[in-house]
Amino acid sequence: MRYLVTADEMRRYDKYTSEVLNVPDIVLMERAASGAYDVLTGEIKDLTDPRLLVICGYGNNGGDGIALARMLFQHHYDVRVILAGDPDKASALNLKEISIAEAYGVSITEADVSEIADLAGNISRGKLHADVIIDALFGVGLSRPLREPYDILAEGINSSGAYIVSLDIPSGVCADGAGPDQICVNADLTITFGFIKLGQILYPGAEHCGKLVCVDMGIDEFSICDGRPRYRTITDFSDIGLPARRTFSNKGTYGKLLVIAGSDKICGAAYMASKAAFETGVGMIKLITHADNRESLQGMLPEAMYSFYDDNTPDEELKSDLEESSDWCDGILIGPGIGTGRTASILTRWALLDCDKPVLIDADALKICTDDVDIATALRSGRRSGVIMTPHLGELSYMSGKSVKEIRETLNVMPYEFADRMHVTIIAKDARSIIASSGCEAAVYVNTTGNNGMATAGSGDVLSGICAGLMVQNEGQLDLFETAVLAAYIHGSCGDAAAVEHGVRGMTATDIISAIRTVLGKD
Repeated sequence: MRYLVTADEMRRYDKYTSEVLNVPDIVLMERAASGAYDVLTGEIKDLTDPRLLVICGYGNNGGDGIALARMLFQHHYDVRVILAGDPDKASALNLKEISIAEAYGVSITEADVSEIADLAGNISRGKLHADVIIDALFGVGLSRPLREPYDILAEGINSSGAYIVSLDIPSGVCADGAGPDQICVNADLTITFGFIKLGQILYPGAEHCGKLVCVDMGIDEFSICDGRPRYRTITDFSDIGLPARRTFSNKGTYGKLLVIAGSDKICGAAYMASKAAFETGVGMIKLITHADNRESLQGMLPEAMYSFYDDNTPDEELKSDLEESSDWCDGILIGPGIGTGRTASILTRWALLDCDKPVLIDADALKICTDDVDIATALRSGRRSGVIMTPHLGELSYMSGKSVKEIRETLNVMPYEFADRMHVTIIAKDARSIIASSGCEAAVYVNTTGNNGMATAGSGDVLSGICAGLMVQNEGQLDLFETAVLAAYIHGSCGDAAAVEHGVRGMTATDIISAIRTVLGKD
């Protein structure tokens, strides 16, 4: 498991390390610069006599850059430093590093605020002849968009054609991962210190970071002074173990999943969700679906049991089947491809209002839950517990009443706020999915597995099948929150395995399903 820290958390850990653990600030800065030196020189080792330009602000991030420039100079690299901004705002550490660098003979020039636009023009036109530009303008403390003339300088750096390296975070990227995309330095390499920052993992910030490397500079787990960081990501199965399988077992041991999916117009979603659940290890599946899907689904998925309804099935017959299924199953997956008509509404109301088994709600059932006052009230009041929701941002927009743009700009906080208000566990599906759960404010997970090949029809159905399969087969080994976190990790890992096998272009949901056993077999 890896922590993803916010700017405020990083400030607190920095302060605690220097004031309580008694590690001098200058030692932390020197260690950061030394770690950056090792990473940078390894990355540019194939360049012949590279010319390096370090552009520094007057804060502590600039101090990191000056210290790095001095170390490069000491190892006989062709390096020069430009200090950009207002020298009256220089931090004490920045001034200390300037004095050290000047004593060593490092070339340092200044560009005050009025000269920054000209500096940007010289950089973009190549007049400063840099093969590598190191961005040390602003660190994680910047919480607003770059203002003129610094936005002009960022654009000049971006258009220089040089290899761009940012120290700690690309200037202009919000460390907290919030806000709209804006003008930022577009780094080829970001060398961050201590902990990876949330804004380097969430988009749009992640797109500006390039290759991201975290170096140890003395702020570590011992610096965490007041509770664990809120945001985190799992990195392998040891973080949240797969449900164990027993030697002495049978098909009922690994869960009985009721899948309510498909309609007279759609059968693929029902197949993919059910197939993914089977591949994840669930013992038995009963699929309730429209009779028009009988031939196709029974041919594709003979392992499942089936119950079919059609447009003429009496309500009482349908409800009787549901009651019988409730007694049989350990959990329910409802929504993929069921539509939003009358029968779909009856099925969804039963799963949420008349049944107390754990339920995963996806796709069309999410819309029904939002529009049905009784269901929405039961969720908000907490009367209906044991619910996982797996919306993409469009569905989350419908459910929350916020625009997709608003959600994306508040993705660091909005999913948890929604989950807590609705008393559910949620996987907010995006390029970086957010997993949050009511009552678990201290922990929000960001899934970092997966790739753009997974932006394909049916991928979400596969996730719902994986998650529901884990939900019913773990025999209490995982709670719903852990189940959702693990499911998102597995889903993305399967996409990564499929990319290795097939490439990302043209990846299909069935490619992701085919990778499930490969991924789980590694555990």
